[in-house]
Amino acid sequence: MGIFRREIYFDVDECDGDRIFITGTLRDTRLEEPIHFIVVRAVVGMADGLIHSLEAEMQHIPHEDCHHALLTLSRLVGERIVPGFTQKVRDIVGSPAGCSHLAALVTDLGHVSVQGRGAVAMEKFGNSREALSLVRKHAKELEIMGNCYTWREDGPLMKQVRAETERAAEGSDGESRGG
Repeated sequence: MGIFRREIYFDVDECDGDRIFITGTLRDTRLEEPIHFIVVRAVVGMADGLIHSLEAEMQHIPHEDCHHALLTLSRLVGERIVPGFTQKVRDIVGSPAGCSHLAALVTDLGHVSVQGRGAVAMEKFGNSREALSLVRKHAKELEIMGNCYTWREDGPLMKQVRAETERAAEGSDGESRGG
């Protein structure tokens, strides 16, 4: 084991048909002694990324007054995990009233919620057009396009997304004209 180790891991499960349940854990050890053990739990909307609930517990912390940072989490309930969420977490949870370790965990929770929403869609719908369409809709809403190699503007995935978008627009135009 190293002099310092940080472990962060998440589990995502379907909560009900419209929401996911996310549990994240952060463990820090220094010289094989625990420093931080923080668990965060959230219920997030599948379609909109709305945070329905967010709570945490600090099972091991270096100072008793660290618990006060937990009070910042309530300010994120009702917020959506969309572009700008990371900055909001920094401003609220990463503030002097919060905790940088808790902020790191909640920031990662935001990223994990995007992957988790996609995974739940794939589990529900398989590799169907409906699942892929939902995943791409989330990617567009979350401005993932253009932020990595796979989602680059001139890449095959973006060309496919644009083609699907055009087909969907043509289909809805035809329905409104023919209906």
